[in-house]
Amino acid sequence: MKFLAFSLLTAALVVASLAFISPEANKGQVVLTCNVNACDRVDSIYLYEFNGITFKKALTAPTADWQTYQFKIPATTPRFYYVGLDANNMKPIILGTEEQVTLNGSCAQFQGAQMPDSDLNKNYEAVKNTVNLQKNEFGTMLRQLQSADQQGNVDLMNTIIMKMGELDKRRLSYLDSLKNVSPYLGKVAALNTYISYQNHGSGDLSEIEYFAKNYFQFADWNDPDYNYMPWVFEQMKTYAQTMASVGLPEANQKDFLDKLLTQIPENSRTYLLAMGGVINGLQAAKSPLLGNYAKRYVDKYQETEPESAAQVGQLLKLSGSFVSGGDAPDFTMNDRDGKPVKLSDFRGKVVLVDFWASWCGPCRRENPHVVEAYNKYHPKGFDVLGVSLDKTKEPWLAAIEKDGLIWNHVSDLKGWSNDAARLYGVTSIPHTVLVGKDGKIIARNLRGAALDAKLAEIFGQ
Repeated sequence: MKFLAFSLLTAALVVASLAFISPEANKGQVVLTCNVNACDRVDSIYLYEFNGITFKKALTAPTADWQTYQFKIPATTPRFYYVGLDANNMKPIILGTEEQVTLNGSCAQFQGAQMPDSDLNKNYEAVKNTVNLQKNEFGTMLRQLQSADQQGNVDLMNTIIMKMGELDKRRLSYLDSLKNVSPYLGKVAALNTYISYQNHGSGDLSEIEYFAKNYFQFADWNDPDYNYMPWVFEQMKTYAQTMASVGLPEANQKDFLDKLLTQIPENSRTYLLAMGGVINGLQAAKSPLLGNYAKRYVDKYQETEPESAAQVGQLLKLSGSFVSGGDAPDFTMNDRDGKPVKLSDFRGKVVLVDFWASWCGPCRRENPHVVEAYNKYHPKGFDVLGVSLDKTKEPWLAAIEKDGLIWNHVSDLKGWSNDAARLYGVTSIPHTVLVGKDGKIIARNLRGAALDAKLAEIFGQ
């Protein structure tokens, strides 16, 4: 089973701090004072909240001296915010319980700002570092276990499993200690604590079934502190991406995801974050289930979260490019002679959209197989449309000539920013999309023997 690496949203989630204000003057308030340099006439900075899809401005802090910016928010239980200029330049921060917090940094790079007087955020940084180290250690052990299994080294496997059990104990002990010292940070750790199948699974569950049922076993989805915790998004993203990447039938993936979502109060903000994580994870895995959850999101949040629903709606329109049986999104791109070619020009034929590049070794090694398939099935109605991710024309044309690729070729010479590649979510090459006579996607990423088998199924031997 493949466990995906965890990558935290935008940057490390940390808190900002507040300048000195009379406690009596700000009773019931949290004051965040940002002392930042290099702002170059920046009139205002912003405090954002994350809803699982977009960062929404919660407050604006103007300045009189281009250096000091101040926010005042109501005192609450701890809550994650983000402070900065925009979604690409901001600092994650926990606010709500400390009356005064000061952030010192630079407008040029909010991510590196420091918060010297916030114990909550300092402690959070320590917790975040610890849980990430635990995850990395667990991931290393899984890879070692897989390698030992492939080698048939039973003694080494048993040694690794024993070490995994020791890590399980440390993770559980750390979680228990946090619950006593800082209940809020304990809830962060609860979302990030997963103990091994090898030491805690049972014979009636496969490893993926155990993962599906126990990944969030320490989280209480009814706890309101999860309503504003981005870790909900991050961990749901990891969960959904894993479900979509381990070879489970789609019906099983959907069943596990739906059962998990039913545990979360549907009208809570936690559910909103969770849905954003599911959509993001399925998109990363190019899962055919993406359209289902994107539509569910739009239907549920188009009135209460219109901006986010609109973004997911755009994703929904493109989700057919991930789905077998979905409509293949049309595109127009210039051929070698500068003449526009549309994918829809091939309607009535079975066409292989082949994303490649002259500099791509695996692509060039695959080309003889595509040539063979083209020569065999072209008389029966098979065609190929090569989409190059080259940036310069000369090597592209030279590779076409050298490899004997006699079909249609297009490119916008934008490299990885190729419009068609972006439309189809292509992140590696070679990558193929087989489109039927009716313009619907038959399959993705067929190469070699798999492509031959599918074409034989369609056209006969």
